[in-house]
Amino acid sequence: MEKLEGIVQLDKANNIYIDIGNRVYLEIDGVNFSAICIFIGMLRDEFMIITFPKQYKTIKNQLFSGNKMVVKYLYDGSVYAFKTSVIETITSPIKAIAIEYPKVVQQRELRVVKRNDVVIPGKIEAKNIEFKAVVFDISKKGCRFTYKDKKSNVTALRESALLRVYMQFPGVADEIGVMACIRNVKKEHGKLSIGAEFQDITKPFLTALMHFLYSIEDY
Repeated sequence: MEKLEGIVQLDKANNIYIDIGNRVYLEIDGVNFSAICIFIGMLRDEFMIITFPKQYKTIKNQLFSGNKMVVKYLYDGSVYAFKTSVIETITSPIKAIAIEYPKVVQQRELRVVKRNDVVIPGKIEAKNIEFKAVVFDISKKGCRFTYKDKKSNVTALRESALLRVYMQFPGVADEIGVMACIRNVKKEHGKLSIGAEFQDITKPFLTALMHFLYSIEDY
């Protein structure tokens, strides 16, 4: 195992901020969709290793040595991207893809307050009250949700009140929750529209949110 230690070392000296297990998106020459893989490790200045994408059978003919691609991934609220090419597709003893170590890695911040019209089912917990809600507007900073106005819940939904918002992000098995503070409340057509700012964001929620925002924004 000693020979593998250099492969899994993370390189943050040259602005390659990535952790083992990060999801990476591949834009491969000759493929008209983004393939998703998992980052396994790297040997600095030589190569990086990623898993086979789920769509491997569909795109394996484009994973030949020398074919070019753009790799994008999310790390700590930013989108990182670099150009590379396939070194080799490994099928034994493990299934993995070796790609060239990047010469330049570009960084772009996820837009913090850009509003995104969405429909995300979820639920709200506030003052020991729980009820279903729909998030229809979301950004890295907060969200807006609606639910049918019930007098029993109104007192828990006032400005500056704290609550926990649970969301069912696409592709995520379980609902993920985050604390939020109500910033404004509007009543429209028998429904309340509540704007909330995220508080004390946990890593699991941030990761799910970042991947969701990446999937709906154009980078």
